Amino acid sequence: MNIPMKNLFKLSLIGLVATGLSACSQSDATNTQGVKASTEHVKANVQRKPNIVLVITDDQGYGDVGVYQNPVVKTPQIDLLHDQSVRLTNFHVSPTCSPTRAALFSGQNSLKAGIWHTVMARSILDSKHYTLAEALRDNGYKTGLFGKWHLGDNYPNRPEDQGFDEVLMHGGGGVGQTPDYWGNTQFGDTYLRNGKPEKFEDYATKVWFDEGIKFIKENKDRPFFAYISTNAPHSPFRAPAEYVEPYLKEGLSQAGARYFGMIAYLDEQVGRLRAEIEKAGISDNTIFIFATDNGSTMSDSRLFGKENMQAYRQRVKDDPKWQSWVYNAGMKGYKTSMYEGGHRVPFFISYPNGNLGQPRDIDTLTTHYDLYPTLLEFAGIDVEKIKQQQELDGLSLKALFEVKGDEAKEAEVKQAFLNRTIMVTNQRVDEPSIERPMVLMTQKWRYVTNAKDSKRNPKKKEQLFDIANDPHQDHDVSTQYPGVIADFRLQLKQVWQDNSIRFGTRQLIVVGSDHENPTRLNGMDWIDAPTTFSVPVYPGFKPLHEENQRNAWLNKEQQFKPLPWSLTAEQTAKYQISGYLWDKPAGKPVERKFIFVKINDIVHRGVVYSNANGGEVELPLMKGPFKMKVWFSDDEKGLADQLAAIYVYVKRI
Repeated sequence: MNIPMKNLFKLSLIGLVATGLSACSQSDATNTQGVKASTEHVKANVQRKPNIVLVITDDQGYGDVGVYQNPVVKTPQIDLLHDQSVRLTNFHVSPTCSPTRAALFSGQNSLKAGIWHTVMARSILDSKHYTLAEALRDNGYKTGLFGKWHLGDNYPNRPEDQGFDEVLMHGGGGVGQTPDYWGNTQFGDTYLRNGKPEKFEDYATKVWFDEGIKFIKENKDRPFFAYISTNAPHSPFRAPAEYVEPYLKEGLSQAGARYFGMIAYLDEQVGRLRAEIEKAGISDNTIFIFATDNGSTMSDSRLFGKENMQAYRQRVKDDPKWQSWVYNAGMKGYKTSMYEGGHRVPFFISYPNGNLGQPRDIDTLTTHYDLYPTLLEFAGIDVEKIKQQQELDGLSLKALFEVKGDEAKEAEVKQAFLNRTIMVTNQRVDEPSIERPMVLMTQKWRYVTNAKDSKRNPKKKEQLFDIANDPHQDHDVSTQYPGVIADFRLQLKQVWQDNSIRFGTRQLIVVGSDHENPTRLNGMDWIDAPTTFSVPVYPGFKPLHEENQRNAWLNKEQQFKPLPWSLTAEQTAKYQISGYLWDKPAGKPVERKFIFVKINDIVHRGVVYSNANGGEVELPLMKGPFKMKVWFSDDEKGLADQLAAIYVYVKRI
């Protein structure tokens, strides 16, 4: 829906609440006690709404939890949560970060929501969506985000623009990525609180949980939605030494030990969070969900080191503890993969007041965009009214959670889930293509297209797996079921068409707004990039560990060609364009004579003064969309030896 419609929709919801309150007040205008009783009744109704705590970790796979046949990683608190929760064991997300988060907050397939990459400005969630956070906020919830957003770093796409009252976040997709505050390393960093930088002394994971706990304590007497979205265990892998050392002693590689160390630290914080909720006396009326955003980023060869694989395999045979380890929970594939290991993730939900019944596994096929209608239904919000304004792809899981003991009722509830097909895809290109890897999922089948079995094997056009009988996806049965394949081919075309409404469009970053002036741009949002690694993702800020160094752009700046941003000026005015190779706080001289700013087809030149860390150009901009590219050069025409401005500030003056 367009922005005016979105605002009208929100006002209509608020108006309905206000009208109801007003009617109560008028009817009891002559009775003070009646007014008081009515007010208390409304207050009690609001307070009966459940609190919602959603913890999502980053790049932690299904098998990276102790309870799922992993005796090496230590996750006693998450294991305890598992034992006390209803578990969705067939829950699927997208195979990378931003698409999963877009589906969660829009209630739509990530393609339909307009998110199919994590860079190239394809991770920016359109502000026209009526987000889960907005729906909760407009219905009496206090909303807070702590950690990772990765759906846009600029107005109007920031979390504080998309329904969150309180925000403490890092930039981009990980601490230390290019959009993040310069110099962040996960220790003693600067993060953004509602858009303003704030310095912290602790380890990043602790900061997110500290702030989440503080938010919960401050709002324990009203409904709240606390979204604690950790950067851990996303790379670069860093954790306090005392959490890494035990895994080094187990024989893991440096990368593997730091990865499991991040998870072990995170596990402690999950336990601390639950203890604080219990201490506040609100655990019974709190929906507590733990999930992850995609499959594991840690293959066995990465976890142990390629040179140690033979010793690892021998130890699995000989060591009693390791004999019980089913690596990656027996799933094929990892993050970005179309096989189960890329997109099936743990999902635990605890809600003592929610009539969920005994802790148990539910194997029904479910997905990330089901959470939008599920949480709204638990909160007593009219989902059908929202559907009149915004298409939702998800099915509410509330009835699925609540059905227990009645086989006939359970079969009836599950039927809606058994009749649907879920699609996820790994696009990671500027414009989506049906020729990119995809999977169509039903309760029985996995139809996989354009995926590689392994790095050695070529891409396969079509594969079919009977997932119920072949959970490890060892046997492609596509030739045995031509009728099933033919049906999936038709479904693929229809699903692609149904989710293509945003293809050919692009989210424009707004400049010149009163809500954000100046606008800070970074190279991760460059467009027209030929490949993912044509944009700078990790500067590193300090030397990266070996496994990340190949992707770092710090000290490799010349390898990145200047590319444009796709922008729109909110106002016609004069603007100051300030460019930096490294960001302002770096204070490092750019060592070039000139700065060049190309607006559409017109190039403007400015002077870079001696020892300056950047340069600037003042120029008029007309209201509306434009492309902008900024670079440095010693050549007066800017044609030779171009050095990209990876950070640019656009200020309306």
